[in-house]
Amino acid sequence: MARMQKREARPGRYGTFGGQFVAPVLLPVLDRLEAAFREAWSDPTFHTELTFLLNRFVGRPTPLFDIPAFPARAGGARIVLKRDDLTFNGGNYANSAVGQCLLAKRMGLSAVVTDTGSGQNGIAAAATAARFGMGCTIYMGTRDAAQQAAAVKKMRLFGAKLEIVDDADRALSAATSAAIRHWMGHSDTDAYLAGAPIGPHPYPEMVAAFQSVIGKETRLQLIEGGIFPAGVFSAVGGGSSTIGLFSSFVDDLAIRLVAVEAAGTGEPGALHAARLSHGQRGIFHGAETLVLSDAEGQILPAASIAPGLAYPGSAPQLADLVHRRRVETVSVTDSEARGAVRRLAETEGVLLCLEAGHALAAAEHVARTMEPHEAVVVMAPSSGDKDIDILWQDD
Repeated sequence: MARMQKREARPGRYGTFGGQFVAPVLLPVLDRLEAAFREAWSDPTFHTELTFLLNRFVGRPTPLFDIPAFPARAGGARIVLKRDDLTFNGGNYANSAVGQCLLAKRMGLSAVVTDTGSGQNGIAAAATAARFGMGCTIYMGTRDAAQQAAAVKKMRLFGAKLEIVDDADRALSAATSAAIRHWMGHSDTDAYLAGAPIGPHPYPEMVAAFQSVIGKETRLQLIEGGIFPAGVFSAVGGGSSTIGLFSSFVDDLAIRLVAVEAAGTGEPGALHAARLSHGQRGIFHGAETLVLSDAEGQILPAASIAPGLAYPGSAPQLADLVHRRRVETVSVTDSEARGAVRRLAETEGVLLCLEAGHALAAAEHVARTMEPHEAVVVMAPSSGDKDIDILWQDD
């Protein structure tokens, strides 16, 4: 196995988290990527094209949406959804997919490779690659592919090559490892399209930059609506929508930032995905962060009814924000998340994904303790269409 090389003196650290822990052969590739990103990010023409695509291809800006009938059952504060579920093809993942494909074309690359759990990042990558005339290879765990059959078909309809991974947890972690291995062997032609702000620098910074549009929109919409939220809630998988939303509120210390993790079934000793609150410091997928691991440092499997949350690692930025106590964490069980999604559908006619159900359940609990004139924001990263079979499996 190639020796992993650590470069602490270089950029990409968030407190004591982040960095580059990769095989030496990848260091020049990461350097080229960072240089290309910084050049593009400072180029007004890049931003003009990116904004055009976000508006016309992704469907931004997405609205803030009141759900008055839902909190009426719970009592307490007003709950407002940031509805990235209304974007085209892949929910919030499309924000970053468009940015990274645009950057890859600028670098002269002809294809992208990525990984997916819930299928949403895969759909976003496949659709965007088709729009840019690029090849697209997507790795997905066996367990997730079986659970998200419609997403599998949609990715293939967009022309993507889907590789099903039956290793390790047979879910997002295994898919990510396989995609990175693919990229290591094809970095001269393929860009690794990161679905989340994880991995070695510059990926966390780059994905966070492309996803920051969520927070910028939300902040402006709140100001225009005369709403000063007491809290902002987002469920955490890889952390793309969470970092994107939180980025515009980190300096507003009066606003609670709540990262909602998956508690799994909630039974004693059962698998879960609460690595920000129960994880250990470790090196995972090229960065130092908080991970689910055993006493020997071996990565443990993560579990959740929401496949997009079943990841044993975390975004380095989020690990740092939790470490500094700027972001607080709560955990929500499978049944609580499922119940919240169904209550919202029944009272408001809005069907959100199970990932969003975790954030909604946590916000509902907190809203009960607040006054009616107060408000909280809940991130809705994608539609619940993908979860129909899970939501109705017991009926």
